[in-house]
Amino acid sequence: MTSLLRWLMGVKTVAAYIFAGLVCLYMVSGPICSSVLHQRFEYTIPFVFLIQGIVLSLLIAVIWQALLSEDALAQGHFFPRLIVFCLAVMVLLALCLLTFFALPTDWAKLWLMVAGAISAGVVVLSILAEIYYRATGKKYTEVLRRYQSNLDVPPRREE
Repeated sequence: MTSLLRWLMGVKTVAAYIFAGLVCLYMVSGPICSSVLHQRFEYTIPFVFLIQGIVLSLLIAVIWQALLSEDALAQGHFFPRLIVFCLAVMVLLALCLLTFFALPTDWAKLWLMVAGAISAGVVVLSILAEIYYRATGKKYTEVLRRYQSNLDVPPRREE
């Protein structure tokens, strides 16, 4: 039970980060797009955007937690899990796009661009983390090997 709660707390944390980034980026990019498009930005977020943002954030967080976290359900090599994660996020974005064909609203293009930017950011951060962990892992593996090779030599006695 505690492992399930720990897993759900990870999902909640990642989803909150993604949703907060989504809303903040939408509010920051809205005035920029309004000046380019010469339309008035209302500084409000339609309810359908919030619902979609919550669902998108939760789904990305569940996929993240299931594939990439320390408590991941899937085990094995990280890189194939990262590829599956990237493909799953792309599918979620495609579903997000299809939702707005049924629900036309103002500023839907901006919302989709923001959702795509946040999702791309999550994917890029995941890839950069993998590169960083591989580089530091190799460095520390070499340090460990040097340390272990020094253990094979009996220590000198100084008298």
